[in-house]
Amino acid sequence: MQDMTGKKLLVISSDSSDVAFVEAAHEMGVFVICCDRYTDWNISPAKKLANEAWDLDYSQTQVVAAKCRMEGVNGVIAGYSEERVLAACRIAAAIGSPFYATEEQIELTRDKLKFKELCTEYGISTPREYSHLLPLSQADKEAIKYPVIVKPSDSGGRKGISICDDAEQLDAAIELALSHSQKDEIIIEEHLSGLELSAVYTLVDGEISLSCLNDKYLSQHGEAHSTLCDLVITPSSLLSSYLSDVDGKVKNMLRGIGATNGVANLQFLAGKDGIRAFEMGYRVNGNDDFKVIRKYNDIDFVKMLISHSLTGSMGDSLENDKPDFPLLNATLVLYVSGGVIGKIDYEKLLHISAIDDITLRKNVGSRILENGTNQQKVMMIKLSAAGTPEISELISLIQSEVKIENTAGENMLMPAFDLKRLEERCR
Repeated sequence: MQDMTGKKLLVISSDSSDVAFVEAAHEMGVFVICCDRYTDWNISPAKKLANEAWDLDYSQTQVVAAKCRMEGVNGVIAGYSEERVLAACRIAAAIGSPFYATEEQIELTRDKLKFKELCTEYGISTPREYSHLLPLSQADKEAIKYPVIVKPSDSGGRKGISICDDAEQLDAAIELALSHSQKDEIIIEEHLSGLELSAVYTLVDGEISLSCLNDKYLSQHGEAHSTLCDLVITPSSLLSSYLSDVDGKVKNMLRGIGATNGVANLQFLAGKDGIRAFEMGYRVNGNDDFKVIRKYNDIDFVKMLISHSLTGSMGDSLENDKPDFPLLNATLVLYVSGGVIGKIDYEKLLHISAIDDITLRKNVGSRILENGTNQQKVMMIKLSAAGTPEISELISLIQSEVKIENTAGENMLMPAFDLKRLEERCR
């Protein structure tokens, strides 16, 4: 990579996810500025690590761009949500700095209706969709076969999503989805059973590489359905099928929209009818996959994105990039119930060599709203082992050692991941 010492990078948003951008940029010698509207830096912890912080609403892109020009900012970066990435794209355009995606590409991937149309064009299967035009007619309602998933067409982060088992739940689900949609558009589609997959692609100068494919185990916290994820395992148990049936089509689709650099992640559901796509983000996702990819493939797409934002080049090749890692890798995600965190104790985990990384998304004093979203995520623990039995043993040990309590000393952790769900991988 080029020498970027002293260059100034603006990071859009400053929550715990954005700490990865700040740390990586500092390792590259970059001067980092974090920007969002929050004046409480407990909400924006990345500001505490940055060289400089702006308490500005990044959606006011022209205001932020004017300050960038005044302060000599060389590039802009964002991840984790389409709103942030779109703001970064617009600010970069206003100050004349490189950005890996265009507004049109971001819109194609953030809008789930447009994404489904794109998948159809390139032969990628998607779940059956029912009418998304509101209000639903009586005929539309009668045509629905339950269960269905109802979600906003233009929102990520698992927000506004409901799963309905019958018609009585539909109206409330539509209302929730609309409350999270800027366009007042929703999707009602069949809710498929099976294993959820997440594919991460890295793009460099038109070359597209599958960097990892994950199996995702959704939460089962006493509810009929959940959209949160308790455990991610890579390489996927379905890697071979994905490579033969889906990978080439996804690469053709990315080429078709003109994507040449950056990172893309796609979500799939694998069931009896094959592998079906239901969502895509042309951005970094929230699972910190770069940490596993970096460990085995000797590339760091966070640093590559920073390089592109500052120089117009990703700064590395995909020569060693591959999704079939020699060890099984897992990310265990811990969620808590509502309240104020009074204690987080994971001291004993620091001495377990098979644990590769521990990331805190919340801290002591954080107030947690129990809303069924990733806002209840407190810890992400990455571990690696030879196989599923060893992964299961490690997870059991972690679950017994981590303590998270509220200010009254009461347990806040949501029910532990049921290790019986991994038995099928052992067969």
